Amino acid sequence: MKRIVVLLAVLMLAGCGRGETPQQKAAARLARAEVAMEACKQRHGLQTTPTPSTVILDDPTTRGQMLTPAMADQLRMKVQCRMELDELLEARRGAAAGQ
Repeated sequence: MKRIVVLLAVLMLAGCGRGETPQQKAAARLARAEVAMEACKQRHGLQTTPTPSTVILDDPTTRGQMLTPAMADQLRMKVQCRMELDELLEARRGAAAGQ
């Protein structure tokens, strides 16, 4: 039993020392966020809707306009995929800052 515990501890320490660069970490985070966003879009039937570039619900550029199906889909995505969208936008900022 002690050997198994020691072996697991050594393997965990070896895995921690991979030494990823900040750019690699940012790229991996971005890839995970993109996958999560696509999964959320699929869950809610929004695959064809472009991913918003902001989480602002009351967009000043569309204020006062008639609500189109595309605008409604964008609003649905901003609400129903909010956590995934937040992570994606933050990951994009992190990846851009690391370049």
